[in-house]
Amino acid sequence: MFVNLNTHSTFSKMSGTATPRELIAQAKTYRQTHLALTEVNGFYGFIRFVQWAKEQDMKPIAGTNIVTSFADIILLAENQYGYENLCRAISRVHDGDAVSITEILMPNREGLFVLAHQEKVLAELAQFLPSTHLYVELRLGVSEREARRLATQFSLEIVATGDVYFLKSDDWKTHQILRAIDKNATLSQLTAEDFKSGRHFFRSEKEIVELFPNSLDAINNSQYLAERCKTDWTYTNTIFPGLSLKETNLANKQLRDLIYEGAKVRYGEISDAVKQRIEYEFLLILQKGFAPYFLVVWDIVKQTKSTIGRGSGAASIVSYCLFITQVDPIRYNLRFERFIHPERVDMPDIDIDFPWDERDDILDYIFRKYGKERAAMVSSQVFMQPRSAVREVGKVYGLSNEEIKAVTKRIGYFARKTELLKWIKTDPRFQNLELDDTLEEIIRQSEKVVGALRISSVHPGGVIIVPEEIRKYIPVLMAPKGVQIVEWEKDQVEDSGLLKIDILGNRSLAVVRDTLRQIGFYRSEFVDYHKIQPIGDPETEEMMKAGRTMGIFYIESPATRLLLKKAGRVDFEHVVIYSSIIRPAANRFINLMLERIHGKQWKLLHPDLKCLEESYGIMVYEEQVSMVAREISGFGYAESDYVRKVVSRPALAHLVPIWKKKFITGALNRGYSLKLADTLWEMIESFSGYSFCKPHSASYAMLSFTCAYLKTHFPAEFLAAVITNQGGYYSAYAYLSEARRFGIQILPPHINLSQREYKGKKDKIRIGFMAINRLQDKTIDAILKERKSGDFKSLDDFLSRIDIDLSDAMALTNSRCFAD
Repeated sequence: MFVNLNTHSTFSKMSGTATPRELIAQAKTYRQTHLALTEVNGFYGFIRFVQWAKEQDMKPIAGTNIVTSFADIILLAENQYGYENLCRAISRVHDGDAVSITEILMPNREGLFVLAHQEKVLAELAQFLPSTHLYVELRLGVSEREARRLATQFSLEIVATGDVYFLKSDDWKTHQILRAIDKNATLSQLTAEDFKSGRHFFRSEKEIVELFPNSLDAINNSQYLAERCKTDWTYTNTIFPGLSLKETNLANKQLRDLIYEGAKVRYGEISDAVKQRIEYEFLLILQKGFAPYFLVVWDIVKQTKSTIGRGSGAASIVSYCLFITQVDPIRYNLRFERFIHPERVDMPDIDIDFPWDERDDILDYIFRKYGKERAAMVSSQVFMQPRSAVREVGKVYGLSNEEIKAVTKRIGYFARKTELLKWIKTDPRFQNLELDDTLEEIIRQSEKVVGALRISSVHPGGVIIVPEEIRKYIPVLMAPKGVQIVEWEKDQVEDSGLLKIDILGNRSLAVVRDTLRQIGFYRSEFVDYHKIQPIGDPETEEMMKAGRTMGIFYIESPATRLLLKKAGRVDFEHVVIYSSIIRPAANRFINLMLERIHGKQWKLLHPDLKCLEESYGIMVYEEQVSMVAREISGFGYAESDYVRKVVSRPALAHLVPIWKKKFITGALNRGYSLKLADTLWEMIESFSGYSFCKPHSASYAMLSFTCAYLKTHFPAEFLAAVITNQGGYYSAYAYLSEARRFGIQILPPHINLSQREYKGKKDKIRIGFMAINRLQDKTIDAILKERKSGDFKSLDDFLSRIDIDLSDAMALTNSRCFAD
């Protein structure tokens, strides 16, 4: 029997043309029982590979193809130690300073099988690897006679491999195109060394025998070696920052003490309902072993006051009492089971927003505390998409930028079409496009390269913290920004059981912080961020009903402002609904909701759908997907939660038809009609792309109300902070116009009165130096520093005290900074 032990997929950056799922399916077709995925210097898709292999009853082998200037070898994991050393070896290659294969493998050799075909490399490896774990690789480019000679010389066994880079021989051209894109070259500029030959396709046992007819023992050795490799990969255990049993017990006690300390601050007198909810959550947290996670998050959050925890974690009273989140889950009826339930085995999810200009400081704190040995950021895997595929393939074929733009300008940035040629031939947007034979070939090849891994960059906020050496769990590398990242993106990280905390920057939190500072400085009023009570304030609600929400977090877009005006109801519960229903796939449900808000008679699709009563019979929140799946189809917690993930994750889109069938079958078996099941599934599918759970929307709505309250009662201070922090939905000019509509006087820049930022005081906003076009930061710093010695009396006085460029002097005078 033959097993492919040297196989590359689309996760081999710009080399492999077949997805892991396609390779698995081909192996099944050829009745192969095992498959090793050996990406070049990487482990980028291993979790996906394991998941897809299990779906098709294939035994997945962990491996990699280490390729350096001095070696080209295959590593396969014999056991868990081998897996850990595989991660270490790949990380060592990423370090980029290894000078020999010995330096990479000597400290990381336990539990690894090594296949090599170069005589010099075999001689080096034979010095420290036992013959039971070192093999001569018979691959394309190595003759059977040469393999036998090397095996005799080093007293080793031979293993035959296919050295696979594409599924069928017809895909060779696509492989060449990927290599050309990677090298920023045209096809004609490639040399033979830049790509593999057309023989590197996925072979059956019959085809490998035809390739190596005199090496049946080497072919059979592939099966023998495969059976010695670990294939029962499971990732059910969450990996927490290391705590011994004693430390875990101490953590449990510390967490309990912190919860009740926070509860006294949040609630004053702790009622029976609060205590009962705390004890219920705390018991589940202990059973799941999640106490260390909460303590890690609590430690990070306490580094600054202006934070907001969101995601499903906002449903937890424990999070609320630890000041991780800002929404009372009892008052607003948030279900803890969306966060943690008895059947949940993956990590709970708490995303933490910090003021955007404090986020880097928080990350620095994490890396100082845990070090690069234990912490890294999640990667963002960038794959070829239709627009980028057409652009890059066009360059490979030698098209000019103008010729490429003629096609790409008609393809949206977020287009996800796979049948590009059919789409381009039938879509009206392309009706004037001259589609000659060359362009047709480019489009056809673009279809094939869509989905290939291009680069790994830094995820916006995901941080991983592990108990000990991070390199034993997952390979790490340095991103171009100089930040250590892991090879996997967020979904693979979560599915692997690694502890991920999202540390995200939020400009509106900085707006709130800066508004409170201005209020304190200019009005001598202290407003505590954690004690603002914006809910139920009549003036705030009137402003929101009028749609005057420019500058207010998450509800300032024209669509949301219009929705607020049309609805006419802006209590907290309704704003939470609006925050969730504003999503692309749910647009058609918005008008239905508005009709019902304004009194149109309605009833639930079925009396058993009581979970939809709070949202007018419409599925709005993610947890309603799970609740409906449990109630209507009889799914358990784990199954119903997985339905939600399948619908929302693009990587699991192939499972949607399977779960649709399960859902409808379950509904029919429980006596519900097909019409009801179809209607509910249609609602469920509206959660594709992105959607929110209720706790997440409640967290956003609370920040929206806080911003609205500050804008209502302190409009000058608030709008000045909005403009200063930039990044809002509108321009600075638009926000200044909004300030005027609130009766606020806009004061021009002044050399003695302006600060770097815009500053608000009661009914006035003073424009800051930051608004002066082309004025350099170093000049602003110099002005503020020198002004401490006294105001500038005149332009001459200013020029005599500060040495600045002529362009800066002109920028200041043109802005009339020196006018009285």
